[in-house]
Amino acid sequence: MSVLFGVALIVIAAAFWNYRSRTKKTIDQLSVRVEAEKRNVRELAVLNDISSLLYKDLDEMSTIETIVDKSKDLIKAEASALLLLKDNKVAGLYTSIGNMPDLMDQPAGIFSRVMSEGMPLRLSGLKDKEDLPWLKGLTDSQSLSIRNLLIVPLILRDEIIGEIALINRTGGGEFTDDDEDLLLTLGFHSSFALEKARMHQEAMKLATTDGLTGLNNHRTFQERLEVEIARSKRFDHKLSLLMIDIDYFKKFNDNYGHCVGDEVLRRVACLLAESTRNIDFAARYGGEEFVLILPETTNEGAILTAERIRGAIAKRKMSIDGKDLSVTVSIGAASFPEDATDREMLIERADNALYSAKKSGRNRVVAYKDIVADY
Repeated sequence: MSVLFGVALIVIAAAFWNYRSRTKKTIDQLSVRVEAEKRNVRELAVLNDISSLLYKDLDEMSTIETIVDKSKDLIKAEASALLLLKDNKVAGLYTSIGNMPDLMDQPAGIFSRVMSEGMPLRLSGLKDKEDLPWLKGLTDSQSLSIRNLLIVPLILRDEIIGEIALINRTGGGEFTDDDEDLLLTLGFHSSFALEKARMHQEAMKLATTDGLTGLNNHRTFQERLEVEIARSKRFDHKLSLLMIDIDYFKKFNDNYGHCVGDEVLRRVACLLAESTRNIDFAARYGGEEFVLILPETTNEGAILTAERIRGAIAKRKMSIDGKDLSVTVSIGAASFPEDATDREMLIERADNALYSAKKSGRNRVVAYKDIVADY
């Protein structure tokens, strides 16, 4: 009886350990599947973020930054880079860290290999870069030692428009086939997102700029001036406006034709853009008139700017269509809030000052406050 009982215990123990072993194996398999599903969910979420760019009106820089950040998050890499091409030349390099080596200095290096082959590239165990001359320039930075690389081309309608590069898989492992497939999928979405962003940016530029001179157009100027006045009121800042008119412009058209007249407009617009700060706002007001919004600028500062612009244009000899032309401008200046309290009044006062400048001999600057002082 005791022997039978002992055998029964052995059988029960064996069954238990077999069950425990099978249960543990099942749990381990389920854990692996759960982790895989978690990764899939995370990857799909990141891919969805990229795909959503196709349906948003984002500017190109925002799209680029999102692609750089999301590609690193998607694959779990230490760093990422986006190389953009135009006419088979490097048009820009954007990275996830500021002190990454500047790969743009190596157009014949690793990126050109991917460009020429049009295929993804995976490299592991990078230590001795002297043995890989096409990696020259991809040297270690102060905080990033390059061990592994994964680079995929961005292809749009059979044309390579750029490349996404990932450096060092987080955790020390190597990039896998799955990583490559994921990055290729992300690259597919990114290519269309970049195209949409560029098209949107071009459309916005067409809507806000003057087709002849490339400056901002009249409608955009009116909107911007309204914003700047509101900002000046809020922060109690000064604001000035210059109205600029090309002297005797009708004579250029009558004597030399409209083509020469158009070129004069373009040259003056270029000089105007060169003579302003980044915060200033230049626009073509209409015809031969231009406007310049000067944020945080007093009337005295506006006069100094206007004189600099007037002098620069007067000194510049314009050779157009074989003719040496001398061009001058008259400028009227008005300031907020000394001369005006709203947008319409500021434009009117600057225009009055411009009329006075033209009436008193042209090629000069007149401030609205000086007109008032004369009465």
